[in-house]
Amino acid sequence: MSEPSMSDSVRFYRPRLMPGVELVSVCYRERSFPEHSHSEYVVGAVVAGAETLTVAGPSNRVDTGNVLRLHPDEAHANATIGPDILRYDVLYLREDTIRPYLDRGRHGGALRFQMPVSDDPALLAAVSAAHAALGCDLSGRMEQESALAVLVQALAVESCGVPDTNESQPVHAARIIDAKAYIDANYADGFGLHDLARLSGLSVFHFTRSFKKAVGLSPLAYRNQRRVTEARMRLLDGQPIAQVALDMGYADQSHLTRQFQRIVGASPRRYAQQ
Repeated sequence: MSEPSMSDSVRFYRPRLMPGVELVSVCYRERSFPEHSHSEYVVGAVVAGAETLTVAGPSNRVDTGNVLRLHPDEAHANATIGPDILRYDVLYLREDTIRPYLDRGRHGGALRFQMPVSDDPALLAAVSAAHAALGCDLSGRMEQESALAVLVQALAVESCGVPDTNESQPVHAARIIDAKAYIDANYADGFGLHDLARLSGLSVFHFTRSFKKAVGLSPLAYRNQRRVTEARMRLLDGQPIAQVALDMGYADQSHLTRQFQRIVGASPRRYAQQ
């Protein structure tokens, strides 16, 4: 491995609500790593610069906007290209952590990639969103598990080799009723996808898809909608914004404001004043 320069930096973060996931954000200039491997899946989005990634002989170029994918224990070597600073965000995902988010009938509980590098913008967006959600101290279990579910399903599309249209998946609408009622009654609590899936008697994979088909929204979007709906009523009753935020399960007022603006189109303060 080449010696780090003064501009090099690396940050590791382990989400307390998501064991089996480790996040890394790196900034390298003129840096190379010898052949090595990781015990987890490695999924990374290149934010700036470029690098070479050598896997099983062939060398691949990974440019800005590309996503790299490596299987557990897959040997590889990598090095920056040129004088530009290389920046990328990486997720290390343990096999047992992502298994509940996969359709075992189609994927056998594992991901398999034909190529280590992808230029798919949808996959890039999923990687970036998951890295941001899992790296945010304000994110709850529902936010983090939902972000991981979206990422794993995006990875699974190419792993399976064909687009996943969901057409072959049963809706299980009857099993969704209890989960929906649970969200209605407990929207301010810190439950996650695994809790709702157990309540429905489904795997996380089948629960998330069946809920979306039956309700029209993802479990996270539906829970957020319920929180904002209740917040609107309380604001109109004259309750303080900060207290409403806490009662709705948000970490602080700014968190409520962001969600409220996304759904209502105005800040809580402006909404209450009009």
